[in-house]
Amino acid sequence: MGAFLENGGLIEPPQRFEVESPSTWSDPVPMVVWQFRCDIYAYNTSQVFMVSTDMGGVVPVALARPTLKIEYDEEAAAPDEADSVVRLLEINGWSANPVAINASFDPATLTISAYAFWRGMGDASDAGVWRLQDSAFRLQRYEVDASYDGEGNPVTLVDYQ
Repeated sequence: MGAFLENGGLIEPPQRFEVESPSTWSDPVPMVVWQFRCDIYAYNTSQVFMVSTDMGGVVPVALARPTLKIEYDEEAAAPDEADSVVRLLEINGWSANPVAINASFDPATLTISAYAFWRGMGDASDAGVWRLQDSAFRLQRYEVDASYDGEGNPVTLVDYQ
């Protein structure tokens, strides 16, 4: 199910937040954050965010995230089966994505939080937190559970909090 009706209208209006972005070099910057629902999947939803300032106009938000190298113990079960053993989990690069999974914006903390289930039972996943600073969202925390072991046991890979 997508975000648009057959006539092109939105199924659900975006959420709108008026906030002030902390600034390193000046007074806080008034801005508007919009959160749009995009799609609904079996156990995840997707969202996109847009921001607007008087100086910058309306721009899409792309959220930084690490790319991963994951290796599993060859003698253990297959990666998507119970009891798989993660032998290696490391960051091997960086990307940015305008689509966030199961995301929400909290105007009180100026953060976007997102988490993605890699399968329905939720034992393999990733999650991130991005904080608004200098009119952009900066990655603050990122964790991954690549184990497929029937339990939630994420490993923190990034922590700038």
